Amino acid sequence: MTAEQARRQAEALGIDLSNPVQAAQRARELGVPESTIQRLLRAVQEQEAADEPDTANVVLPPILADTLAVLPDTSLQAERRLALARAAAEAQIETPLEEFAAARQLPYFGYNVFQNVPDAFQPSAVGPVDDGYIVGPGDELRLSVWGAAEFQYDLAVDREGRVFVPNVGQITVAGRRLEALRNDVRLSLSRSYAGLTSNPPSVSMDLTLTRLRPVQVFVLGEVARPGGYTVSSYSTAFNILYSVGGPLTSGSLRSVQVIRGGRVVSTVDIYNYLLKGYDSNPVRLQSNDFVFIPPRQITVAIEGAVYRPAIYELAEGEGMADLVRYAGGLLPDAYTKRFQIDRIIPFDRRIDPSIAREVLDYSLESVISGASEVPLRDGDKVTLSSIVDLVDNAVSVSGEVYQPGRYEIGDRIRTVRDLVREADGVTGMAHLEKANLVRVRDDSTEVLISVNLARAIEGDPAHDVYLRARDSLVVFSTKRLEAPRRVSIGGQIRAPGRYTLRDSMTVYDLLFAGGGLLDQEWLKDVYLERADLFRKLPDGKTEEIIPFNLTDALRQQSGGRMLLQPEDSIQVYPLTVEVIEDRFVHVNGAVYKPGRYRFTDNMSVEDLIIQAGGLTEAAYRDFVEVARAMRYTASGEHEVVTHRVKLSGQGPEQGIDFRLGTNGTSSEARGFKLEHRDRVFVRVDPNFRSLETVSITGEVRFPGTYALVSEDEKLSSLIQRAGGILPTGYAKGGRYYRDDEQLITEVDEVVKGKEKADVILRPGDEVFIPPAPNAVSVVGNVVTEGLIKYERGRRLSYYLDRAGGTKEDTEDIILTQASGATFKVRRGLIPANPVVDDGAIIRVTQKPPKEEGERADVGKVFTESLAILSSTLTVIVLALRAFN
Repeated sequence: MTAEQARRQAEALGIDLSNPVQAAQRARELGVPESTIQRLLRAVQEQEAADEPDTANVVLPPILADTLAVLPDTSLQAERRLALARAAAEAQIETPLEEFAAARQLPYFGYNVFQNVPDAFQPSAVGPVDDGYIVGPGDELRLSVWGAAEFQYDLAVDREGRVFVPNVGQITVAGRRLEALRNDVRLSLSRSYAGLTSNPPSVSMDLTLTRLRPVQVFVLGEVARPGGYTVSSYSTAFNILYSVGGPLTSGSLRSVQVIRGGRVVSTVDIYNYLLKGYDSNPVRLQSNDFVFIPPRQITVAIEGAVYRPAIYELAEGEGMADLVRYAGGLLPDAYTKRFQIDRIIPFDRRIDPSIAREVLDYSLESVISGASEVPLRDGDKVTLSSIVDLVDNAVSVSGEVYQPGRYEIGDRIRTVRDLVREADGVTGMAHLEKANLVRVRDDSTEVLISVNLARAIEGDPAHDVYLRARDSLVVFSTKRLEAPRRVSIGGQIRAPGRYTLRDSMTVYDLLFAGGGLLDQEWLKDVYLERADLFRKLPDGKTEEIIPFNLTDALRQQSGGRMLLQPEDSIQVYPLTVEVIEDRFVHVNGAVYKPGRYRFTDNMSVEDLIIQAGGLTEAAYRDFVEVARAMRYTASGEHEVVTHRVKLSGQGPEQGIDFRLGTNGTSSEARGFKLEHRDRVFVRVDPNFRSLETVSITGEVRFPGTYALVSEDEKLSSLIQRAGGILPTGYAKGGRYYRDDEQLITEVDEVVKGKEKADVILRPGDEVFIPPAPNAVSVVGNVVTEGLIKYERGRRLSYYLDRAGGTKEDTEDIILTQASGATFKVRRGLIPANPVVDDGAIIRVTQKPPKEEGERADVGKVFTESLAILSSTLTVIVLALRAFN
């Protein structure tokens, strides 16, 4: 929520946020939830803090500063900023103890309680309070009286600490505990309502607190966002810490101070809440109280065999026994003979400044028993070891026995035979010729003793070995000593794959395991005449194929009773090995969906046309043509036979419409059966003519699409039907398009009625009459490209001069007149100079640059020079004759 959003929401509720205390009080009177009040105030405080220079805040690392800058303005923004500010503040200092904790992922005990505080657990302005609550200005009381007299008043405590009760007067209530105040009010009311004190009483009374007064409290010290906060008067130091996100990890949880009037009135140990769930004497906050969080005191890390390895804070005088208690006590596997402390050597004891650590060993037994106490110092790292997972009075057995596990060595178990007997004997898969007895020597090395288990069970002293503590007997499985035996099946079955080969397993058993072959629907796609068994020969390299009849095998006859051998493989084939499944026919021509269609048995011409969507309107309904490829003839030629199949027995005028299905008439199309790869051709009726159109757009009176009225209708007719060309139209620039290409024609000559210029229209032709452009375009190798105003009767040279003339490396001049006709303008000694139409385009091309090393053709230059000179002399002679 932004500050502006907070202000708008507050104004809608009639709340003035310029005075936070009054704003909070007014919001509570309106019944606004406390969580919403706090968010409104925080949003405004953040805006005010942003508007003023703040040199006291922690400088954020760049990445955190960037993150804070782009946080979205939501109702959770304050909480997110609080978390980031906490992270920023805690990221400034990293002590050796913190490095140790990070490496071992040890948390700081207790600080995570204050993270992600839900609104439901923030101090509330309403709700029940205990009888020890001290009433003060700003509280609101509810006085209820019932019985002989009945009334109820809501009484606000004024600044003087008094309330006014009708018919009774003013009563001073500030500074009184709620229980004592209830008795005082009863006595004051008894002057007017004697039934309150009669015996038995005829009037009952109750005094409750309906709204708590807000108090302004300042939170300072090791917190992420120090400053003033508005909370309810029922709040304690723990409540306010919970609301502001708790101390930083650099702040103390053991000595949170409540300062009132310049002196410490209470020191709160948060560990009481964390470890016991309560504080025996919590102090409620009052206006202008200061909650100060000093830096951590003695900080010690503990890891190893405790329930809560973490970093703890110890108070003055606490030692190792307290640390173990805070850590939840010892785990059952804790090694109690010794624990170790990694300690920083104090400054005054350091001999070598670069060596500042020492390791100290102490007895954990003496600490637990209370015989001794080990003091701890700030920065200590305590490590508790676990016992070794060794048993000195047991042996174990594993493998192919009924009850593998560990057994106590003693009177019942002394030898290998005793151990096997206690394990309920060996299984049927046990390999009795050899078992391994692994014995651990005193130096922890192992020795392997091979035992003939069958002879040991018989009691042979040579193999019934006497056991020692920590011996381990391994009984092997015969399956483990044998290579796995597998068979496989593939092809047209449901579950292809590899299967375990078992004794007496037959071909039928493997077919059954493959699945699907007992399903009659599945068998429709299976080739039943043959399946193959692939078997490796004894040399392990070559393979033989054993074919068998699949139908007989599925009846457990013949090949179905063959015994399988390791690595046998069965292949079941699909029906396509015998039958062509991909059978098709084609239909082309005047049907709605021409193309390739799946061929089915007994498919007729009529069936195919219906599947193709039926005949189109243009179809010739007398007959269709069927082309059928025959096999090669005796002469080696490939023969194609065609058939004309009539569509209706009543002649072409009564042809059927296959889009609607059969109409009951006798037809060759229904009786003519198609074959695989046939092609059916539906011809277009030569007498059919569809409605065909042309279009004319631009500067005509009625632009749009027009139907062709005859096959030889001309352009002049179309222009006349369109109402003629408007005065703004430029007929000379008219463009005629056919199949997206321009057809060069002189539309202005057509308009003038010149038959030679007229064009016969074709379906889809498009005509465009533009407005007069009044400009000529000059582009290419000229000094200035662009549009030049059209001057009637002006020639090419005029427009080139207006464009600054051509450049020296000009190659050609190409003139495209308004009609689209394009000409290459002659250049040379006597250049052409045609009249230019309005809307024409003059393109001046540039000579390609000469490649390096290219030499001039001297002969060609000489010949061209002579030709130019000859032409020049001729012109001069003619001129002289003319003047004479």
